[in-house]
Amino acid sequence: MGAIVIAMHGTERAEVGTPPAAVVVQIEPLVLRLPAAGHVLGGINRQTVSRLIAEDELEAIYVGGTRMVLRESVEAYIERQKQKARAARNGDPRVAIAA
Repeated sequence: MGAIVIAMHGTERAEVGTPPAAVVVQIEPLVLRLPAAGHVLGGINRQTVSRLIAEDELEAIYVGGTRMVLRESVEAYIERQKQKARAARNGDPRVAIAA
């Protein structure tokens, strides 16, 4: 969550003290627009993302008037779905798989 990845290219230097050729910093966004959240969730559409928000499966906030989904809520939703699938495979009768 919110990981920062730093990759250095051209680290083999001719002289000591010469800076690397490039440093790439990648920061995962903390919030996602609805279509992006849908993409992370396997390509579901914006309406389905909105329904998941309405059902309190995903948490959303407004940023500058735009509804955004918290990335951590997407990750939590995926984890809950994985747990349901595992329980269903193991024959747990308490698990109802929604269509």
